[in-house]
Amino acid sequence: MSFPSKWLIATNGSRYASEAVKQAGLLSSVLTEKPEVTILVVASEKETEEIALGIVEMAKFLFEDEGKKSVEPHLEVRIGPPGETIVNTANDLGCDHILIGGADFKWDINDGKPGGVSNYIIANFDGVITVVK
Repeated sequence: MSFPSKWLIATNGSRYASEAVKQAGLLSSVLTEKPEVTILVVASEKETEEIALGIVEMAKFLFEDEGKKSVEPHLEVRIGPPGETIVNTANDLGCDHILIGGADFKWDINDGKPGGVSNYIIANFDGVITVVK
């Protein structure tokens, strides 16, 4: 298995999601072989798409600031349920690494269902997943 080269960073502008964006920028800046990076914001409906566009622009700034502008990220806004949309977007783009914030991440061995967006991605994405908290 080679080091992931096609990253999807999913953010909603929250504290932990923004931390994931910054950590991805920092990591990308120290790699010799630069990854292809897409920053994704998922809007819940068409009416929130404009807000999502603002969040993805701010995420680009955070990523480039931490990454010393060593990688130019692609920006993506999609509409739908967050977990499903993140996994589908990663698969559509051929991504081998998803980076996300993990404020809703929880382990519950008594619960057979995912406990949030992070757990949904873990259960449904076949690739490297980095959860930052």
